[in-house]
Amino acid sequence: TDADDLLDGEEVYDYLSNPLKADTDSDGLSDGDEVNNYDTDPTDTDTDNDRVGDGAEVLLYDTDPTASDTDEDRLTDGDEVYDHGTDPTNEDTDDDYLYDGDEVLTYGTNPKHADSDGDGLSDGAETAAYSTDPPHPDTDNDGRAAGTEANPHFNRTVRFPFGNCRTGEQSECQPCGHH
Repeated sequence: TDADDLLDGEEVYDYLSNPLKADTDSDGLSDGDEVNNYDTDPTDTDTDNDRVGDGAEVLLYDTDPTASDTDEDRLTDGDEVYDHGTDPTNEDTDDDYLYDGDEVLTYGTNPKHADSDGDGLSDGAETAAYSTDPPHPDTDNDGRAAGTEANPHFNRTVRFPFGNCRTGEQSECQPCGHH
């Protein structure tokens, strides 16, 4: 009856949706699209309970409305969209080699800034290569920023100066060329 590509009997008996309303939960997706295309619940505005409505996940953010953490970084899509302003489809919004969830939940760094403390070392480099404290520019309290001590010849944010960029594993003292 409501032209949502579901039979009225299916709506009433199988999906408990309203056969007179094309979008029973008013989330911006028709009941038929929810059932046939997105595997979401046409009677629940937020199938995965991540605080982002199914319609917004599909139409605005390109996130998975059936997974509360689309990019699997330990922050829900709602946490990323509403609380931190990070990209719910990119596990490392600031490209510093730390997942957004790790920055927020483990290190206390800003997932939108590669160098949270402004010391010249990316947060990822501080945790993986230098063992310094990414939210504090002077980890050893000697009056010099960790970036200056780690690499005094560079006046820019240092990413991973050597070895394996993802793990910080040292090999040769050669720039890795990743960034």
